[in-house]
Parts: sequence; C-alpha cells; structure tokens
Amino acid sequence: MGILLGLSSAFFFGTASLLLRVGMRTSPRDDGLFMTFVVNVFVLGVVGLFVSKPEWSAVGVATLAGAGLIGGVGGRFSNFRAIRHIGATRASVFVIGSPLVTAAAGWVVLEESLRLVEVIGGLLVLASQSLLIRARSSAEGVPGAGEGQHPPAIGYVYAAAASILIGLAFVLRKWGLRSFDSVVLGALIGVLAALVFLVFIDVGMGRLRARISDNFDDVNWWFAGAGVMLSFALITQFWAFSFTAAWVVGVLQGTQAIWVLVLSYILLKGEERIDLTVVASVAVAVAGVTLIAVNG
Repeated sequence: MGILLGLSSAFFFGTASLLLRVGMRTSPRDDGLFMTFVVNVFVLGVVGLFVSKPEWSAVGVATLAGAGLIGGVGGRFSNFRAIRHIGATRASVFVIGSPLVTAAAGWVVLEESLRLVEVIGGLLVLASQSLLIRARSSAEGVPGAGEGQHPPAIGYVYAAAASILIGLAFVLRKWGLRSFDSVVLGALIGVLAALVFLVFIDVGMGRLRARISDNFDDVNWWFAGAGVMLSFALITQFWAFSFTAAWVVGVLQGTQAIWVLVLSYILLKGEERIDLTVVASVAVAVAGVTLIAVNG
C-alpha cells in the first residue's frame, strides 16, 4: 500500500509541476507560491472537517508546522523558482537527491533501518533519474534560455536546495505524525503554518494588498489547479508514511520526473520527447520500485 501511495504522490506532484510551468507563462513575476498554499488550506480544511481528530500533541503539531516551513516555504519556493529557470523536467529530477537526505536524517532521528536489497532498489531508482538528467542536459525547452544557450546556473542551485529541504521535511513529517496521528490534519498544519508565514512576511514588507490583488483580481487557474494537485500529493505522501520508511517515500517521490515527461509529451507535444533513454529510465525505475515493494 505504501508503494502505491508513494507513486500516487509522485504523480500528483508531477502534475502540479506541469501546471505550474504552464501558469508561469502568463505570470512573469508570480511563481504560484501564495495561490497554491491558499488552495491547499482550503482543500485540506474542507477534507479535515470529515476526519477524526487525534489526541492533541504540542510536540507533534510543532514538528508538523516546522516541516511545513522547511518543506513548504523553503522547499516549495526553491522548487518553483527552479521550474521557472530550468523547466519542470529538470526541476523534478533533482528531487532524486531528497532520499539521500531523508535516509541519513531518518536513520538518526527515526531510527529507520536500511536493508541491502532496499538500498539496491533505491539506487536503481536514483540511477534512472540520473539517466534523465544527462539526457535532458541541453537547453531545449527551458524558460529563459535561448538557442544554443545553457539553462541559468541559479536554476540548478534552487533545485538542489529544494532537494535538501524536501528531504528534511519528509523526516519531520513522519516524526510529527508519530505524536499527532492524522494524515489530513497533519498536512493541513504544515500548509497553514507556511501560509501564515508568507502573510506575515508580506505584511512586514507592506505588499500583502498587492499580493492578494495579483492572485485574486485575475485568477491564474493553472496555479489553482496546481494547488489542488499538491493537496492530493500531500495527503497521499502523509498516508504513505504510515506504511513505509520515510526514505522509501522519498525514493518513490523521485519518479515524478517520469510523470512530468509523460504528461508533457501528452499535453505539451513538441516540448518533450519519449525516446529510448526515457524508456530505459522507466524500466530501471520500475525494477528498483519492484525490489523495494517485494522486500518492503
């Protein structure tokens, strides 16, 4: 069950990345950060009305809020900036680095064990994503890169930062759920903490009114759709933590790069190619996931 949920989460994250990429074409200054958090709070808040409330835990709530700030504000901001600079495909493949951070932190904080066969499966998934990185190293289809130019280096810096922050957030989320055991409410606490933080920053800088006007006077429905997909992604991700180790969820999350490629090919024909390299990458990823699933 954890494998299926982890892959589902990757699909929703990948879909969100694609929607953000399209939405950024009509929003040169806005990356969709504020809108996606607003939609997250609304969707998770509505779903939260119909779930049972766990016993209150200040430690659990604080940990989940911290995960929201690290993975939500820090990780999501870095990831969205990477999508703008280097495109959805390259940004998503950098998520493959998050399991390494998650595995190390999970071993220390959560005392999660790493079996050899699972490590081999994880390495196969990481290898499949590395194959995609090498195959997609040209500037074709990258926002802001002209013909014959390489993608901006800052985009890769943002993508690497997102990978580290997302990996740390995985561990904090699972740790928080141990004390506050609610998938939906746990996700809601994280996105609500992130939204409050953004509002606080905007108030301090005197730009909250402009932020609200930019987002709601002329709604970017691509960003709104991405927010819905991210809500589903968070629910399935949190749910997956109940069945498998945080680092395994992180490995499965890395398959979102494949989803982005496939969806781009279907919805944005001409911007992505499904070639032998992509097929080989999918085959290696499937082999790795199978190893983890059979021995999980």
